[in-house]
Amino acid sequence: MALKTELFDEIYAIDTTNNAYMIEVALDHYTDIFSEWDPAPFKRRELDPDLQLYLESSADEIPAKYAIEVCFTLPPGTRSETLEKDVRAGLKNSVDFKLYLFKKEIRLINTRTARYIIAGLGTLLLARLAEPFDINILTSVLTEGLFIGGWVFLWEAVSLFFFSNRDLYNRYRTYKRLRRSEVIFSEAA
Repeated sequence: MALKTELFDEIYAIDTTNNAYMIEVALDHYTDIFSEWDPAPFKRRELDPDLQLYLESSADEIPAKYAIEVCFTLPPGTRSETLEKDVRAGLKNSVDFKLYLFKKEIRLINTRTARYIIAGLGTLLLARLAEPFDINILTSVLTEGLFIGGWVFLWEAVSLFFFSNRDLYNRYRTYKRLRRSEVIFSEAA
């Protein structure tokens, strides 16, 4: 465990004022934070895809028990309090929108999972009720098909719940963590 902590201490700096691991990003301009293809003002702009991936992977690497903060470093003499306020609002809005999308996707998968469970159990019940009528090869094949279909529906529900949802929940927690993190701007020395 000490080796892991030493490794994180080498990769990520620690802010001694609050003992948070710092995800450091060097910028040339404030506009580097947001997508160059999005012409909206900072408050409604989408994050740069590379920065988004970097923030996501960095937040995933740092264990959840540690606080994180995002530190943007700008060239000397380029800081602007007004722009920083707008950028913070834009980052918050961008992360909030991602959280909204993840919630929506999780809700959709949970609904689909419930439907598959109902369809699977209903198909298995139908197959069980049809079993006494296995009088010829056709009805036997249909009954077996119902059993197989029921198990396929149930497997799909298990697959969605345990595999698909897991990734979404993980990304959702990562963005919740990024949402709670402090955003700091500084000038390069």
